[in-house]
Amino acid sequence: MQEVEVIVNGGIISDAELQMYIARGRRNQPHNELVGITITIDGDYADIDYKYANPLVPQRFSVNGDMIIEDFNSLNKAKQAEYLDMVANDIE
Repeated sequence: MQEVEVIVNGGIISDAELQMYIARGRRNQPHNELVGITITIDGDYADIDYKYANPLVPQRFSVNGDMIIEDFNSLNKAKQAEYLDMVANDIE
């Protein structure tokens, strides 16, 4: 496993917090290699941008059951994170 390049702008974070962000990035796309993280600190908030070796960008996928999106990159970062955090249900 390759080391993750980390860039922190606007503040300082602890090693424990950094490890949490790295673990989240690996959990979001488990079949993809996490190669970099850019963290921008803004007061009590942190904006995290993950960089993957081969990002998984689906051609078509459904969000909220009835909205079809053709381009994953057209979504803002919050909607991209929401999609990546979704868990499939067992109902058919």
